[in-house]
Amino acid sequence: MKKVWLILSVFTISMLLVGCNKNLTNEVQTTNTTEEDIENEETQYDFQGKEFVIMVTNPPLADPFSDSFEGLYQREKQESQNRVEEKYNIEVVYKSYEPNPSWGVPRDNYIINSEITGQPAAHVYNIPTSSIPILAASGVIAPIESYYDEYAHNNFEIKKSFVKFKEHYYGYDDSYPHTNFGLYYNQDLLEELGYTGNYPTQLWESDEWTWNKFESFVKELNSKLDEQKGEYPMGGILYDWAYGMVAANGGYFLNDSLDTGVDTPETLEALENLASLYAIQGMWSNTVDFSYATEENFKQGKIVFNPGESWHTYDASRMGDRDFENLGFVPFPKGNQVVNGDAQYKTLVSIWGPATYVFSAGYDDTLEDYKHMIFSTETIFKIFSELMYFGDVEDTFIDLSINFLRYYAGEKSVDAHLDVIDKAYNEYLYGLGEDSFGWSQHHFNVQINTAISQNNVRAQMTKLEENIQKAIDNLFDEGE
Repeated sequence: MKKVWLILSVFTISMLLVGCNKNLTNEVQTTNTTEEDIENEETQYDFQGKEFVIMVTNPPLADPFSDSFEGLYQREKQESQNRVEEKYNIEVVYKSYEPNPSWGVPRDNYIINSEITGQPAAHVYNIPTSSIPILAASGVIAPIESYYDEYAHNNFEIKKSFVKFKEHYYGYDDSYPHTNFGLYYNQDLLEELGYTGNYPTQLWESDEWTWNKFESFVKELNSKLDEQKGEYPMGGILYDWAYGMVAANGGYFLNDSLDTGVDTPETLEALENLASLYAIQGMWSNTVDFSYATEENFKQGKIVFNPGESWHTYDASRMGDRDFENLGFVPFPKGNQVVNGDAQYKTLVSIWGPATYVFSAGYDDTLEDYKHMIFSTETIFKIFSELMYFGDVEDTFIDLSINFLRYYAGEKSVDAHLDVIDKAYNEYLYGLGEDSFGWSQHHFNVQINTAISQNNVRAQMTKLEENIQKAIDNLFDEGE
């Protein structure tokens, strides 16, 4: 695990430098709130026992007092919540979305509908960052960058770019937006075919894991595998591969300024490369019909590669219920624009973006004299910021590496994942509402699928560019 510790050391040093630079420019909070901080604060708050509602997917997983709590620093967060409840005379409550709409359009609509009625369902909402554009454009979440200098923790600087939309920032949380998306492969099957089990990860380690090497490798695998037995080099839905390969070639689909990248050389080349592989008989099994799904034949040990996220490795509906033991991880191969050009290698947390918390726009900030007893956007943000706990960043990486090691075949896969842990970027393709994701021909993910399956990338991307621009004009009045 030498590389693991080297990465942690380097990252810790870089974080110290970031902290030093921030201290030179403004007075951002550098420590977590303590009892002494509360005692030294002159303003006395009294919200008369009102509920402070944080709306999340699954309350027991978010509530630090729950036995099912997921996350770091449970004891510290319990202490923070006790202090906050006493200081403000409130009750912090974690509630679920009703009737628990999934991430994406159903959840966006739930928040919008509750806010526009003038009866916000919560003070703080947990969402994926891809929902920020539509919620911001609807005016139902508050821009909060004006509070960062006074209340935000230094370590939030890592996450800050992920909660930006146009000129404003909307989110705040204490989680690190680590890369979670990559290629998983069957080491046992590779050994049966005569390779070293972790051969792809070895190629990554030696800086040979490029598109050209990947292409030649899967073609070689195709000559050894029997399609009649359900054996394939590649498995999984086409657009999942596209999201990984486009980023690994330095491309993107939509950024936080609403600039589209579907017609850039980086994006077009990545999609055309995938289309050329898909056209080869026996290369690719594509039987699944939903995002981030795992091919059944992959779980049965017949397919070498399937894209996914780290939690899929232990989820029974994904890769957790598999017939083989040794599961390897390797990042998506570096594209030609990265290897031979100036493009930057990137990868996803998730196509939906990392989770964050946003703040109801249904509260007034103009009643300055009453902020100590009537909720305002500022006091809501201040309260929430004091509930957060930013521990040492290296603790997060140690926790991640331990978790990876429980499910990955060995240390090399863990090291490979940590190599790209800070390469995540902010993709907003799914931030354009109901046109983004679905099963009709006009949906963006289906157009990406069609571009690959029909090998007509440039024509489809021209249509996608037009459709994205129409959605932007409709949602954000960009055409006016």
